[in-house]
Amino acid sequence: MGVTALILRIAFIIFIVEAIIMTGFMVSGSGHSWLDAFIDATLLSLISAPPLFYLVIRPYVRARRKIEDASNHARRMSENNLAQILNSVVDGIISSDEKGIIKVFNPAAEKIFGYSSDEVIGQPLNMLMPPKDANSHDKYMHNYSKTGKAQIIGIGRVVEGKKKDGTVFPMDLAINELEIDGKRVYTGIVRDVTERKKAELELITARDDAELANRVKSEFLANMSHELRTPLNAIIGFSEVTRSEIFGPLGNNKYKEYLGDIQDSARHLLELINDILDLARIESGKFELHEETFSADETINGVTNFVDTSHIKLHKNISDQLPLLLTDKRRFKQIFLNLLSNAVKFTEDGGDVTINLFTNDDGCIVLNVTDGGIGMSADEVKMALKPFEQIDTGLGRKYEGVGLGLPLVKKMVEIQNAKFEIKSESGVGTSVSVTFPSERCFQR
Repeated sequence: MGVTALILRIAFIIFIVEAIIMTGFMVSGSGHSWLDAFIDATLLSLISAPPLFYLVIRPYVRARRKIEDASNHARRMSENNLAQILNSVVDGIISSDEKGIIKVFNPAAEKIFGYSSDEVIGQPLNMLMPPKDANSHDKYMHNYSKTGKAQIIGIGRVVEGKKKDGTVFPMDLAINELEIDGKRVYTGIVRDVTERKKAELELITARDDAELANRVKSEFLANMSHELRTPLNAIIGFSEVTRSEIFGPLGNNKYKEYLGDIQDSARHLLELINDILDLARIESGKFELHEETFSADETINGVTNFVDTSHIKLHKNISDQLPLLLTDKRRFKQIFLNLLSNAVKFTEDGGDVTINLFTNDDGCIVLNVTDGGIGMSADEVKMALKPFEQIDTGLGRKYEGVGLGLPLVKKMVEIQNAKFEIKSESGVGTSVSVTFPSERCFQR
């Protein structure tokens, strides 16, 4: 019932009541009959109705009409704004009732699926799904309506949708539920992620290709290194035999000098090949440690003379009563000799190189080699830690090497669960530390 009708009905009731009351007054003690009194009272009430209508009823009706008009205008504006929002969003918005019948299908959804809203509104929601998902969706909605157990509502995930032309495509889907007038309404937000999935697939393919190329490279390096080591060992062996003149004199001392050069070059090349082989084994996951317990200080003292330190000042700071170290002894020597060789190579004549060996507060053995050489900037340190990268490049290179020393040391350290740390400053020098964990250190 409208407000105006209600007010008119109340006015009519007031009119009747007023007539009846006035009739009672007129009958009482006047000798009038009830009919005459009622007629008189009705005439009096009719006379008082216009003032009542113009002073009370009409202003109230007009005020209520303005309120209703404003409310209707606000509702229309809200509906118009909502429609504009639905039409402007980039994501598809699809609403359906609890039976899975489509009620809302915005322009973005039209663009995604290729249907117009007129084609889908009133149709079942599973028309937008590939056949394999349509039946399972119907079963899921039936089960949810009975049990209230949700598996997809309120959870975003990637599913497959089906376009008007039958194309199946991946889409992000998020579904929410609300209740309107006691009925469930389901709203899905969808976004076509075909391009994103394509890019992800390309990234995965590129990663797999890179990993395959890296494995092929590592296997090639391992095979090449193995093949090169055999003839090199023969060169070193036979040059040693010839240089020793086991089968008679050479006749000219120059031959001995050349044979010495052959041996030195072959040994250098063998060391390089061994480094490449070790790096390839580490990258392919085939690097093995042969662990034993030994004295780190005795080992360092025993191999320091393997590096020519005649042009620099070498200092040793080795703590007394160091614990024994559990690791691969041959790899420990290799780590130390690589660090010492690098420090000596990049230190000018007369410069200082210091070997530090001590235990820290956590009981870990720390090996540190510090030099006062050319040093490196932060960017150069990053470059120096990459295999085969060279800071000193070009035909006029001053320092020999292929850039395997520090990268190989770092990988060998990390494979032993130890810590590698490098600090360097251009023109000041470089300090490299290797910290072996306490579980590898044992008291004598």
